[in-house]
Amino acid sequence: MSYIGIVNVISIIVLVFTIILALIYLIPIIFLRRFHTVNNIITVNLCFAALCCAMFWTFLIIMEIFYANSSYNGKVCIVATYFEMMCNLQVSLAIVGASVNRLCSIVYHTKPFLRTKKWTIIFVMGQWAVGIILSLPDLPFNDSSCDDQLWKAIYKFIIIVIIPSIICLMNNIMIFKYVRSSTNRVQTSLENAKNTAHQRQHLSRRDLHLLRHMIVMFCIIILGWSPIYLYSAIIYDTTFSSIIGPVFILLAILSLLAVISNLYLYNHELRRYFREKIFHRH
Repeated sequence: MSYIGIVNVISIIVLVFTIILALIYLIPIIFLRRFHTVNNIITVNLCFAALCCAMFWTFLIIMEIFYANSSYNGKVCIVATYFEMMCNLQVSLAIVGASVNRLCSIVYHTKPFLRTKKWTIIFVMGQWAVGIILSLPDLPFNDSSCDDQLWKAIYKFIIIVIIPSIICLMNNIMIFKYVRSSTNRVQTSLENAKNTAHQRQHLSRRDLHLLRHMIVMFCIIILGWSPIYLYSAIIYDTTFSSIIGPVFILLAILSLLAVISNLYLYNHELRRYFREKIFHRH
């Protein structure tokens, strides 16, 4: 077996493991009412986006292995190139959406609607619609050979990596500036001090806890997906070793696994639920 074949097999193993972990995370949160909270809706959205991405890449790599000569012909190529960008983009947008949602709930906490499940669901639906629309320029309607074009490679890198990074950075700066100013605010009475302390405690336990994990997961996604998209743009006029592409794809796939694993680290209630089922089952 060639080095590329070995890397592809490793990628499939990692992807299958990622899919299993994602399904285990999703099923109890979806079907048990106790987990139907705003923060869990946000994490389920990210987990579902990562699941769709992992399932697509599993399909694509299997096509590469068994149908290497025909997997990029005609309509199959058109569908594959569209879903490649759309699935990858939805993961970035899910984290961007989480940062925007936390910005609204923390900075604009005086507006109760921005902290409701209804608002979060509407926001998630908008995120998926945006991802579907932004992926449309990648459809190669006029390219019968289905070769990736330079402008498309640059477009993918900007939409999936650069713009989400800028939005997340701006949102996080605004949130931490707000939290810091709230912490340093001079208290005029003991009652106000207690109320502010309670608010800070609430933020640190819920919103800021989720925010920190989302920042970590976004860094993982950026570090995992940046190399393959940079490589796609650079290789357009340059020749590299054929093993580099599959290795960069494996790096991106590992970042999906890391994101799912981080969701488990974040969700203490879900971990406690699994411990109860495993060790205290009657």
